Amino acid sequence: MSYIIRPWALKDLKAVVRLIRESASLHKALDQVKTTPEMLRDDGFREDATFGSLVAEVPPEQRSKEGDTIVGYQFHYLTYCTWDGHILFGEDLYVLPGFRGKGIGSSLLAKAAKIALAKGCSQIRFISANWNQPATDFYTKLGALNVTVQDNWNLCSIEREQIQKLVEQGRK
Repeated sequence: MSYIIRPWALKDLKAVVRLIRESASLHKALDQVKTTPEMLRDDGFREDATFGSLVAEVPPEQRSKEGDTIVGYQFHYLTYCTWDGHILFGEDLYVLPGFRGKGIGSSLLAKAAKIALAKGCSQIRFISANWNQPATDFYTKLGALNVTVQDNWNLCSIEREQIQKLVEQGRK
C-alpha cells in the first residue's frame, strides 16, 4: 500500500470532517461534536492557526470502498508545560478501519513528532480512551507512557456552562 502524509489543505476539509465524525461515532460520542466545517476552516487556515492537521492520502486506485482517498488524520496544537516548556498536544489520530495495520498511524505520529522537534517541544501529549486497548497498545509500542498510571495525574475539564459561572463569580 502506498500513501503520503502531508499537512492538510483547504480541499481536505470535507474529508477531515467526515473522519472526525466517524471517530466520534466510534467513541459513541457523535452527539458531542460541536465543531463545524466553518470553525475548522477559520481556526485551521488563518495566519495564526489555532491547530494543525496532517492527513494520510492514498492514490485513487487504492481508495476506500466509499471512494475516499483521505484515510486518516492527526490534529495537533502547541501548548506549554511550566515544568518542561513547549509541548505538542495530539488531539486526534484516526485511521479508517480498512487501512489500519499498514503503518499509516505510525507515519502520522512520526510526522507530528517531526513537527514537535521543529517547534522545540519536549514532549507530545495526547489522550486515549481507557476502553480502547488497541489504541493504548499502539501508543505504548511507539514509546508512550501512561502518565495517569505512572504519575497519578487526572485529566480535568471545565465545560462551557461552568466557565460562564466562574466568570460571573469572578466579577463579585
